[in-house]
Amino acid sequence: MVQQIMLALHCKKTDAVDLKSPIWEYITNTYSVEQANDASEDLEVIQGQRGQIVGMAGALPALREVMVKYYRALSSIETRFPISKDSGQMHVSFVWFDAFRPTKRSEQTSIHFEKAAILFNIAAIASQMAVATDRTTDAGVKEAARFFQEAAGAFAFLRDEASLKMDTPRPHDVGPEAAAMLERLMLAQAQECVFEKAVNDQKSPAILARIAKQTAALYVDVLAALGQPPLLAHLDKSWTAHTTAKSGMYEAQALLSSGDAFHADDQVASEITRLREAQKVMAPVKKDLRGVNKELVDAVKALDETIARHLTRAERENATVYLQRVPATKDLPPIVSAMLVKPLVPQLDSSGEGLFDSVIPDNSAKALSRYSDMVDAMWREQREVLDAASDDARLRLRQWELPEALQALDAGSVAALPEGLRQELEQIEDCGGARFLQDLAAQVQDLKKVAAAAVERAEEELAREAEEDGELRRRHGAAWNRPSSSSLNASLREKAAGYRANLVAAADSDARLEQKLAANTPAFAALTVDAAAVQMPRLQAPMVAVAEGDPAVVVATLRQALDALTRLSAERAALEEALKAEKVRDNVLPKIMAASEGHSELFQREIAKYDTLKADIAGNVQRQNQLLELIGTKQAAFRSAFGFDEWRSACESAAAGMRAQARLFAEVRDNLSEGARFYASLQEALTSLQQHIGDFCLTRRIQREEMEEEQRRRENEEARNLQAAHDMARMSLNTPSPPP
Repeated sequence: MVQQIMLALHCKKTDAVDLKSPIWEYITNTYSVEQANDASEDLEVIQGQRGQIVGMAGALPALREVMVKYYRALSSIETRFPISKDSGQMHVSFVWFDAFRPTKRSEQTSIHFEKAAILFNIAAIASQMAVATDRTTDAGVKEAARFFQEAAGAFAFLRDEASLKMDTPRPHDVGPEAAAMLERLMLAQAQECVFEKAVNDQKSPAILARIAKQTAALYVDVLAALGQPPLLAHLDKSWTAHTTAKSGMYEAQALLSSGDAFHADDQVASEITRLREAQKVMAPVKKDLRGVNKELVDAVKALDETIARHLTRAERENATVYLQRVPATKDLPPIVSAMLVKPLVPQLDSSGEGLFDSVIPDNSAKALSRYSDMVDAMWREQREVLDAASDDARLRLRQWELPEALQALDAGSVAALPEGLRQELEQIEDCGGARFLQDLAAQVQDLKKVAAAAVERAEEELAREAEEDGELRRRHGAAWNRPSSSSLNASLREKAAGYRANLVAAADSDARLEQKLAANTPAFAALTVDAAAVQMPRLQAPMVAVAEGDPAVVVATLRQALDALTRLSAERAALEEALKAEKVRDNVLPKIMAASEGHSELFQREIAKYDTLKADIAGNVQRQNQLLELIGTKQAAFRSAFGFDEWRSACESAAAGMRAQARLFAEVRDNLSEGARFYASLQEALTSLQQHIGDFCLTRRIQREEMEEEQRRRENEEARNLQAAHDMARMSLNTPSPPP
């Protein structure tokens, strides 16, 4: 497969900055000269790393390692030395230039700005390493995919962490919008590597279609982000042109591969539909290739020619051989995408770096631990409140049979099915229904044929051996003095006869079971949730209202209340995430270290930032309780107005026949399964019998050959003795008489 061009990012450039002097001064003023002296080696290390980043020299792996180490060092600085414009904190200005517009300069007195830029460069270097990898080999394409996933992980971390903590206005290239877009781009290119490997591995067209479909979807995400502010006006138009071409190409590739899969199954008409759709996708891509790299332009043209060639062949074959009706696109199953890549977040934990260990006072560490315990306790308490509210709503709705009771108002609703029957029918559908029983019956028949053939072979082998033994016995008479086969193989013949009898008895049982299956197959085929729902009585309002309140109003009120309850549940999930995010962002260590007095007031001020979320949680729970009270009242009116209990009883009665049929299905299934197990175990026994018969026949054959050899030896010996006697007699006749 021809390798297509992929994108790598340029690293952000920076100006030199002095970190050593401000940190030294801060440690000296805040702690002591001794502690500053203890930190001098760490300061030299960090300043050296910052200098290497300014120079941007060296091989890519080594440069990435420097970036990662420096990021970890920044995390150590962040937890110990506050950097901002505020009084009493370190005033360090970091300057970085835009990666997409290198002349655009940004400056912030924020360590988060510095960390965001370093994260960007970690991701950019990973993308450069991916592009530089030789993807013509299996190992190379896997390595490229890994590098792209590592780049995606770095951009995801940038989006979720450092970019949100920078001062505003945020530079566009390290903002959350750009980070999100670049994460999807790196994932798209990683997925593209997976597609290339799948092609090289000659995976099936169906698999290729799924991988290509997901590749196209990722490029579509990138394209959508590029079309929104602030990226729309910030990035060069070539980005949009490249992404548009890639998204269209892989959408068309998915359709082409899907068409190949149809062609392999002789569904040429469906292949034609896919290929025509692929041509429609390629049309706008071919029309506007301005700003697209020449290699990509050539790839677009090559793919278009391939699609046209496949379509011409398919239309010719359909017109001359298959004569199938070409279906509409909507009549074909959608191509289900397969996401085979994910962001790999770099290991940036600074806990093992050991920088500035001597700077943090013990009382600050203990204070931080106390504050963390306060936050954890608050977090557990609010989680319990949220979980209790969700459990309360779930249990009450289950008790009131909501929203199933409202769904039962629709004709053919599965909510009308009694819960036990619905579960039985779902299990029957999951196993395959009547088709499953037919397949199982066919399997039983196949197993029976194999067993019968095995018995036949066993008996034939015994008979053949006995016949050979009898022939030799007739030939040699009394000289053939070994025991007869019929006396020795009696137990084996009895076993074979027993197995044949078992087969005969099982055949009668199988015939009855097949008759039962054939007679009930139509009924078994109707054992589906949808078919059963149609047979259930419909829940309807009475012609004349027998309870207070308009039934239609009661139903509308219940639906609205349930919708509101669903929104409250989603709101609780969002509140939990917000609480979690606030807890993650809660870095109080710099404030603890900067505090000159006790920490109690500081802790109270800091923990108070959770009060808004706690109030929102309490308000959510209160609104849910009010809604549940309203739902409880209205559901009672609903059950009374619609005769819900009587209707439920009618459903139980209507379900009786289906329950019986489901039980019969289970009985036939169990009998067939038992038959399959019987024949499988019989095959094992027959295999053992055949082994014994084979050993018996082999032993008899060896004995026969030995006896035949012994018989020949005796016959030869007798012949020699007879010849000797004859010779002696002739010698006696020829000897002259002695003289008188």
